[in-house]
Amino acid sequence: MNGYEKRRNEKKKQIIHALTDLVGTRNLREIGVREIAERAGVSPASIYNFFGSKEELAKQVFYEATEEIIKEFQELFEDVDIPFNEKINKTLTISSKNQEMLNSEGLKNFMFEDSDFKQYIEELSKEKIIPMFMKLIEQGKVEGVIKQGVSAKAIIMYMNSLTTMMSNPEIRENLDVELRKEMTYLFMYGIFGSEPTE
Repeated sequence: MNGYEKRRNEKKKQIIHALTDLVGTRNLREIGVREIAERAGVSPASIYNFFGSKEELAKQVFYEATEEIIKEFQELFEDVDIPFNEKINKTLTISSKNQEMLNSEGLKNFMFEDSDFKQYIEELSKEKIIPMFMKLIEQGKVEGVIKQGVSAKAIIMYMNSLTTMMSNPEIRENLDVELRKEMTYLFMYGIFGSEPTE
């Protein structure tokens, strides 16, 4: 990579990080290109040159943030030295941390109605999230914690239903941090909870 390309990449990262700092707690509609540029230390023209629009920049922010979170989960799930129950607890801790970084206004910025964003989430689920959870399920079975069978098909349907639900603006309007934490708890223990003992 030559010096010019390196400077371009650094500038793009600055812009992405600038908007990342803003969209967690504020509505994207209230954030202007000039404000993003000032925070990033670049000209407004640079944002249009690199991303074409504020909305396309926002997608890149969401994609990058999602990839970072997935990477954190992958590292946890692939660590063979961590027992299943500890992984579940750490998963909930990571999820709670990320929920706290995103308030109700920030949640509205996720473009669940956008076809590109939907496709991205579907591909991410199929290629990374589902295999990751299936691996965790297998560990739970090996350790005797999970007694019931949970199929990949059931998890995919469950996650697709959550994505569909999140595409409803009225539902997103009422999803505060605590409610999202409760839903994460239900999701985790709905999949990984043991069958009741008689």
